[in-house]
Amino acid sequence: MTLHRLLPILAGALALGGCNRIPEPAPGTAAVTRGSIRMAVPFQGELAARHVEMITVGVQGAAVLSELAPEGTRVAAGDLLARFDTAQIEQDLARLENDLVRAQQELESLEKAELPLELIEMESKRLEMQAEFEGEERFLASARGLQERGLMSDGEVEQLERKVAGLRTRCTQMHTRIELTRQHVHGARLAKARAALAAAERQRDFTARQLALCEVRAPVDGVATLVPLPIDGEYRTVHVGDTLYRNQTFLCLPDPSEHVVRGYAGESELPWLEPGNAVVAVPAAFPHVKLTGRVESVGGMAQTRPDYPSWRKFFPVLIALDPVSEPLPVGISVRAEILAGESDQALRLPREAVEWRGNQAFVRKTSGEEVEVQIGLADARFVEITSGLAEGEEVRLP
Repeated sequence: MTLHRLLPILAGALALGGCNRIPEPAPGTAAVTRGSIRMAVPFQGELAARHVEMITVGVQGAAVLSELAPEGTRVAAGDLLARFDTAQIEQDLARLENDLVRAQQELESLEKAELPLELIEMESKRLEMQAEFEGEERFLASARGLQERGLMSDGEVEQLERKVAGLRTRCTQMHTRIELTRQHVHGARLAKARAALAAAERQRDFTARQLALCEVRAPVDGVATLVPLPIDGEYRTVHVGDTLYRNQTFLCLPDPSEHVVRGYAGESELPWLEPGNAVVAVPAAFPHVKLTGRVESVGGMAQTRPDYPSWRKFFPVLIALDPVSEPLPVGISVRAEILAGESDQALRLPREAVEWRGNQAFVRKTSGEEVEVQIGLADARFVEITSGLAEGEEVRLP
């Protein structure tokens, strides 16, 4: 076949081949295409233990630290963390033990000796008075017989009658006195002694608890971490010999088995943060360590932050981490990326193709028409077009 006959066939083949190719956008334009977008929100926070047991001074008043576990010591529940000087408390406890013994002896003496003896003595007096009364009453009866026979004057009989009446009154008074003493006087003395004993027991028990509180043991497993606090005009961690006071927190025990990241996100990032978002993080001090996890919670109330203008608002974010591969100190800075969303078949445009006016996005088609578009996901290069353009449409680049 001659060359001039082959040329039309080759031209037709080239034309058919060109029909199956996707045309490239003209220079200065971009086409809406489908592709992948992975939107990650940068985040900075602080590594923390989910559970932290705070250790405070339990001793009443001032307490001098005499022993302290070194910073960073891994402890098990029951291990010694700190000990306070016990000399004064031991001295007080010995004195109170002595007071308690005396109070017990006082009560026992009242119950078994003093009060029964008082009642015996009073009952003895009553019996004596009763015997005297009965004797005088018999003598009065004899005197009346003598009076009838004219052997005793009326005045003598009246004198005896007054004496017998007085003795009868004294017997009645003694009986009443015994009953009142038994029911009220002795009861009050016993109540006072029992109250003194109870008070002595409470004082002894309180001081014994204070002595026990001088020895501070770990309530849970953890890592001994010193907590700074005001001491003698300084803000520092404690040393042996420092004087601390009740309820001051001087140690904490972060649980090394479960970590979280705590931090704050700006309000512009809030729409993209939801519980369950995947997270990849790296500790600033340990860049070789890769941490993974998920957003656990996003705060519901805006807050201001130090070193930022008051009009800037932030929301607390808590990230739950998967088990950490190696021991890490709490409190270190962490850089993270929170996966806000991703799509493998997103309609997308280059970022530079979109013009923003306030919170609304616009693009300009190659025809010159300006179109309002809705933006979905976005990464460093592309934005997702959720409405306003169709696949294949071209827009101008600035």
